[in-house]
This record gives sequence, structure tokens and C-alpha cells, in this order.
Amino acid sequence: TEDDIYCRCLSKTLCHTSTPVTVGFYAPCGPRVFSLLDKLKGFMQEEMARREEAEVRKSHQKPRSPKGWGLLQLLWYLAFYKPVITEVHLRRKNIEFIFIRFSAWQFAGCDKLWAGLVTTLCDSIRHHFGALPLSCYHVMGSRPRFASGFSQREWVLKKSTCLKLWGMLFVLSAGLAVLLVALLVPGVKDNRALKVIGSTIASLSGSSLVLGAVSIVKNLLVSEKRKIERLTNSEKFPTQLGFMSKVRNEIEVLVDFLAFMEIFERRRLRVVLEITSLDICYPEKVAGVLNAMNTLLSDANSPFIFILAVDPSVIVPCLEQTSCMKGLADNGYLYLNRTVTLPFCVPEMGSRSKLQCLEDAVQTREDLMYRVITRNV
Repeated sequence: TEDDIYCRCLSKTLCHTSTPVTVGFYAPCGPRVFSLLDKLKGFMQEEMARREEAEVRKSHQKPRSPKGWGLLQLLWYLAFYKPVITEVHLRRKNIEFIFIRFSAWQFAGCDKLWAGLVTTLCDSIRHHFGALPLSCYHVMGSRPRFASGFSQREWVLKKSTCLKLWGMLFVLSAGLAVLLVALLVPGVKDNRALKVIGSTIASLSGSSLVLGAVSIVKNLLVSEKRKIERLTNSEKFPTQLGFMSKVRNEIEVLVDFLAFMEIFERRRLRVVLEITSLDICYPEKVAGVLNAMNTLLSDANSPFIFILAVDPSVIVPCLEQTSCMKGLADNGYLYLNRTVTLPFCVPEMGSRSKLQCLEDAVQTREDLMYRVITRNV
């Protein structure tokens, strides 16, 4: 159908477009928007599978997975290795798309709609990769750096971390040995000085290991979503100095974690954030979401693809009622063009698409269930 052609063209484009990118997916409101987004997701997944197969044939290296035994390997790399961005990694063509659908209507009742966008993004990435790898990255992870010269090593040992760890283990074992000697060896049992020295050395060396474990558990229990919610719920929120800087730091850690996972999984990662129902929210909240996309989530290294599914005839008058239009001559289209990188207009439904929808409407329940099952397979 015509809709298939439009969505396949856009999916091909997004596989070659550099990030971050904001796609203005301009289509009339209604269920057709969600149908088009589902088609787009299906075509991008097809392209993802095709590229994965071609890359395996080319490099003879299978991508890693952070699940099962791969989780132990990931934790090992997080603790003792630094990732390096090499030429081999930059030439990789295989991509994994992480799809996140954000319905603005679900957060329309909160004061800060943009906070719902950020927390949805953080929570979805945490759910996709697991809470443990992200928590360990907060404590032990290293930001990827570019390779020097012609080196093709993707992982470099953390020498300082290894030396510190071995030093702490040596001091801990020495303290325990002194304590055991002071407790068990005859003739030395009554020496209180040795007991105090052994227990002090053991407790000091073991406390640093315990503090590291406590930090991981703390990040495991308190997610990025909860941190941002605590900041926004604070009574001092309107006057809190550097609040947006704290939110941005959380997002930067998330972006660095995605770059780390790219090198570990041996593929490129792209987070596709589908923003829907924005044109039925209040004007100031709509402007807040667009500002968050322009400032918080548009870092040069961020792997985000925003698909802004809106009806321009609805969203532009909404923007023109806000205070953000000062200096733009009250032109909502000019403000929208500053946000959107790639405008993509979907025309009205063609005859083939109408016939397809009509065929779906007259299908029986069993036929529809069969189609859903075969599509999932």
C-alpha cells in the first residue's frame, strides 16, 4: 500500500541518518498514526535483522548479549576494562533499535510534562539492559575513548583499578593474618596490641570494598527515574540552583552507558523515542517537551531518534499561545522547524490503504488472531 511505501522509505532513511535526529512525523490525528508507527517499527526491525546477518558474514563475529552468561562477561568488563572506540567499531553497519513509545496524554496531569519524557526514557533503557549493569556502570564504568594510532584493541585493562584491588586484598589478608595470629598462636594470645592492629587493618581495607558494594546496591534500588522524580517533587524545585544540570548529568551517564554497550555488543545502538498524543496537551507543556528535546537530549554523542508524531495544523496554533514564541514573530512553524531535523509528511490515505483497512475491518476474529500470531513469528 501507499502507507507501506512511506514507512519503508522513512525506515531506510533513519538507518543512514546520523544522531541525534528529530523526525517530524506529520500525519492526521487518530488511529492511523499508531498504525503507521507500527509499520515503521516493523520495517526498521527487518532492516536490523538484514544488517545483523550481513555483518556476521563479513566479520565472523557474533554480537554479544547482556543476558545469561553474557551478563557475567559484561560485569567483568565493567569492573576491569576501559572501552575503546576503534576504526573497526566505526565501520560496523549492524544496528539495534530500542523502541520506546511515549504517550504525552498519560503525563498530561503533571506539572512538568518534559520530566515524564526523561523518566520514561531512563526507565525503558534500564528495563532493556537490566538494573544491575547500569548500577555497576554508575560506580565502576568508564567512558569510551577513541583509539590512538592504528590500534584495534577495543578493551584496555584498568591498571590503576587492578592495583588498588590487589593492594586492598593484600592489606586485608595481612590484617586478617595478624588478627588470627593474635587470636590463635600460643604465647601471643595475650598481646592486645596485635589484636587491635589486625582488626584495624582488616576493617579499614574491607570498608572500601563494602562502600563500593553499598554504592552499587544504592543505584540498584534508586533508579534514575526515581532520582529525577525526587528532584521535581522537591519544594525548592522552582528556585533550586543547578537543577537542570543534575538532570543532564543523569542523561549523560545514560548516553555513556549506551556507548559502552555498543562496544560490548559489537553493534550500533539507536534509541527510537516515539512521541505521541502531544497535540492534545496544554500549550506550555507542549513547549516544555520540545525544549527538553532541544536541550537535554540533543547532545552531539547521543544515539536518540525522536519521532514526533503530531498534526501540524493542531500543534502550531498550540505553540503560538505560549511564551516561548517571543522573538519569533509568533510564527509557530518557525519554532517547529527549529526543533525538527527531518520533516516527513504523510499524505492522506490512498485507495490501496483504504482497501487494506476495509479488508482488516471485515476479517473475522480468528483471521485477525492468525495474522497477529504469524506477524509475531
